[in-house]
Amino acid sequence: MQGDLSTIKGAVAIIPAAGIGERMKASKPKQYLKVGDRTILGITLDKFLSYDSVELVVLVISPSDQYFQDLRYIDHEKIVVIDGCDERVGSVHNALTFLFDNGLPDNTAILVHDAARPCVTHSDIDKVYHSFKQSNKPAFLAVPVVDTLHKIDDNQHVEGPVDRSDLVRALTPQVSAFIDLHNAIKSAIENKLPVTDDISALKLAGHEVEVVFGRNDNIKITEPDDLALAEFYIERQKDK
Repeated sequence: MQGDLSTIKGAVAIIPAAGIGERMKASKPKQYLKVGDRTILGITLDKFLSYDSVELVVLVISPSDQYFQDLRYIDHEKIVVIDGCDERVGSVHNALTFLFDNGLPDNTAILVHDAARPCVTHSDIDKVYHSFKQSNKPAFLAVPVVDTLHKIDDNQHVEGPVDRSDLVRALTPQVSAFIDLHNAIKSAIENKLPVTDDISALKLAGHEVEVVFGRNDNIKITEPDDLALAEFYIERQKDK
């Protein structure tokens, strides 16, 4: 699907997948490593292509990507593939610019999801999507911080514990109105403001954001040990 996007009534998902995942120390970008017999990115794409409310998936890849053409769903009618950047925020900005240039309605729900989170479930996507539909406020999946946290100094000496009662770990997808996210990301880039996710940009732009508590198994695959854990979670989800 390309060209005029003004007729879209449902949601649009953006999957930034232009990174290389240096911490995996693998021979290829981590999104193309396998969990079981499928790639991480392939599983993630399937979660959004099979979600009924998503009408379009914008897959953002590196211009030098040599692997995406082997994906099972790459010719799916819902997928558009565009070039990304080294930084996540740049890749999301490219996707939003593409959508803006092709006439996506301002109030369209945009779901931005990390390519390396293949364990997300439809039930969690439902939670955060319906939160946005009901309140029209940006929302993101999160889980409470349960570990004890300590602040350390430059010499790695412990300074003391950190109160975790009001802390959460931000997950994805993160959802907002298209034009709000477009303007927030554009402003952050133009003003060289540090943003590590979409919610950071929206907060800097003055938006009120809602937290939606999700599942702990929505992990981001970052290090080699995470592959086995993701496979375990995905197999367990099939049994439920």
